Amino acid sequence: MTQVKLTVSESNRPFALNGFNFPDFISPSIHKGETAQTHYFFQSSKRSIISLRVDLKGEEKNCEPDLVKEKCKWSVDEDKFPYGQTESQWWEYCLAPHSYLPLENSKIQVGLNLFNRFLHIDVSSQSAQLIDPEIGNEMLSTTNWFDKTTGELWFASWPVEGTALRILKPRENIRVTIWKLSLQNKKVKRVWQGDFSDSLHQLLLSPDRRFLILTELGLYFEERKLIPSRILILNLKTGEKWRLPITTAGHVEFDPEEQNACYVSCHNIGLMGVKVGIFGPGIIKKIRLGENGPKLEGEFSHPDFHRITTHIVFRHRGETLIAVSGYPDKVFLINAATMKLYKILKLDQGEKVDTLAAPHLCSQDSYGIVASKDGEAILVAGTGFINVALIEEGKFSFTRNIDDYSSNSCFTGHIGVLNYLKE
Repeated sequence: MTQVKLTVSESNRPFALNGFNFPDFISPSIHKGETAQTHYFFQSSKRSIISLRVDLKGEEKNCEPDLVKEKCKWSVDEDKFPYGQTESQWWEYCLAPHSYLPLENSKIQVGLNLFNRFLHIDVSSQSAQLIDPEIGNEMLSTTNWFDKTTGELWFASWPVEGTALRILKPRENIRVTIWKLSLQNKKVKRVWQGDFSDSLHQLLLSPDRRFLILTELGLYFEERKLIPSRILILNLKTGEKWRLPITTAGHVEFDPEEQNACYVSCHNIGLMGVKVGIFGPGIIKKIRLGENGPKLEGEFSHPDFHRITTHIVFRHRGETLIAVSGYPDKVFLINAATMKLYKILKLDQGEKVDTLAAPHLCSQDSYGIVASKDGEAILVAGTGFINVALIEEGKFSFTRNIDDYSSNSCFTGHIGVLNYLKE
């Protein structure tokens, strides 16, 4: 494992959440056309935001030569990139921040969309590094899992060749390897290898460490129809494996009370250049993992359940709720036991989504959500704003703007919760 230090600039802005009981969290943004990103740290004990800007211009060189080589091998036109993007759009997409994984000693791994390095930020020293796990310069999964008891980072990889080939054949199987990397001794160990996909979006272990789930966020389409994504489920004790078709597989969250129950987001979206195309309502699936493998126990959808970027699972007044960001202006609250709608919280009116004639191309940015520690409130972070709603009131009553958002910046990805960094 090797690391390269990046240029980071830090600033502070006044900000207060007026006593709401939220955990410390971090929110991402990108600066369009600059290959740079800013991460906003919100601390419940302080009345200010720390913002860290990380510059990644030129870092695409870590991956670009390999992609050029593999495109030549498969006779892919040099001007062609996945999802119909231009070359500059592609590298900006690859290096955009998507999610956060707290590690050890105040460090956070930022999940980049599609790249062959990890981005690590140290909150205490306000520094950032690109990490090469040294597994043959392969592409790395976006959102990964860290074992706090052993100090091991679990992640998946695939050869750059797979992404080059899928420009021509988006249904092609790709060789995938699952690894665990010790952050103490810097050694990496192979856990599993087999056929799966590229665009690996999240790797997660069950609370009992028996099952591993890996999702593919395909985003490919043919003739205005989505190519189904898949999730891979491994039984780490027996070696059994299952590959399940999922419409645009996204993220997985485990139930806080039932350690063998999890919830999978099925987005129903594709990527067309830099635009997200909505093909129809999404679904949240409840899956139980047992001796005989995964079993579907229920699912939720709704006519307005579009582009379900974030879902979180938390306790509210004795019940388990799933909160989901529904594009463009809603937060859906779902009863996890029944998979029925609990409540809808509405933001300011957004664009109208119409998928009847063709996929709807989104013109608004996404947003992330986090629940308060007591389960009484939901916070929404988007492009330059923070909104808070008390769940039982059923409406957003608190709004604050983030001062240093510029016109070329936008929220991208998920909010990261940082509480256990202090433990």
